[in-house]
Amino acid sequence: MGFWWLAVKDLLLVGRDKKAFLTLIMMPLLLISILGAAFGNLMSDEDVTIEKFTLGVVNLDEGQLGKVLADDVFAKGLSKQVRIKYLEKDKMIEQIKNHKISVGMVIDSNFTDTLMSGQQSKVNLITIPNPGIKATIVESVINQFTQTVAFQTEAGKLAQSVQSQAGTTPNGNQNKNQPNAEEQINKSFIHEQSISADVKPVGSFQYYAAAMGVMFLLMTVVQGVSAMILEKEQEVYKRLLVSKLSYSNYLAGKMVGLIIVCLVQATIIIIGTKLIYGVDWGDSIAGIMLMTFSFVISACGLGVLVGSFIKKEKAFNVAGSLGTQIMAALGGSMVPIYVFPDWVATVTKILPNGLALQTYLDLMSGSSFLEVLPSIALSFGLGFIFFAIGLIRLSTERRGSYA
Repeated sequence: MGFWWLAVKDLLLVGRDKKAFLTLIMMPLLLISILGAAFGNLMSDEDVTIEKFTLGVVNLDEGQLGKVLADDVFAKGLSKQVRIKYLEKDKMIEQIKNHKISVGMVIDSNFTDTLMSGQQSKVNLITIPNPGIKATIVESVINQFTQTVAFQTEAGKLAQSVQSQAGTTPNGNQNKNQPNAEEQINKSFIHEQSISADVKPVGSFQYYAAAMGVMFLLMTVVQGVSAMILEKEQEVYKRLLVSKLSYSNYLAGKMVGLIIVCLVQATIIIIGTKLIYGVDWGDSIAGIMLMTFSFVISACGLGVLVGSFIKKEKAFNVAGSLGTQIMAALGGSMVPIYVFPDWVATVTKILPNGLALQTYLDLMSGSSFLEVLPSIALSFGLGFIFFAIGLIRLSTERRGSYA
């Protein structure tokens, strides 16, 4: 355990560096304030602007009315507001979960028969949480369609009954059948279902608190690994080894110090945004803590991996800064991850920051610890893989230099 003094040394150096304090703490809090305020209206759940949207349709109806509802009513009658996309039920639910479409409807196989016979017909409306006015539009149209068909069907039956029983009292027949018509018109034909209905919408301050947090943690890792490379260039590393510090203890001390700095930075950002901006990071404290720790491990592991291939501090600084910006852009720190295609969001989970940001957003949306546990495990796994490859590379390089 002779590496602890080296970790403490690095912590003291960071604590005395005012520039580092401004970069690690004040800068992310400032950017969170600016971006959260700037994009507040865009990410507000009060925005009800009507734009043309895609309606997923699963038409299981064996009759004609399902096709009429989808093609004639929605596709043709509401062509300026709605575009129809036929899907299988499983694929439609998956696309709704991934926010590729906001609203979908499933038309039952006996939709035409039950509607024409005056029985209750159901259309399952499946939506994302808080779909806004889109679900209201679809529900209103379906209600109007089913009520109109039910009324016309009952009216036709009533007319036929009156004509076939011309010798009987028409009023009696009308009174007998009219309640059924009213009953069918007033029936509720919609069964609405919201996927993950307990999911809470993520506001702009919440999003950018997580986005800026993970981006600046990457910057901290770049600075920490740069300092390690600089020590080798300035012969500090050799003097440390003369002090009976082994190579493994040197790496352990540096990594422990860097991990502690990152954890302190993340803790201050999380608590600071909670107190200053009222950011809700979610109800699972264990999930937040473990996700933060696993992200720090994976980010430090990636830093060691990249640093093992670069011998010059200036070269690593340039590569690290550029790589951080690219990873931040792809991972959703600069542009909301929601605007990317679903495959991009999936691919970016191999990046430590992309996986961390999406997991933080899940926690903010109300996900439980067990729901995010696979992502936490994946983050730990990525970190250990990065560390292993980086340490193998460094060990090979060291043996080669002393051969």
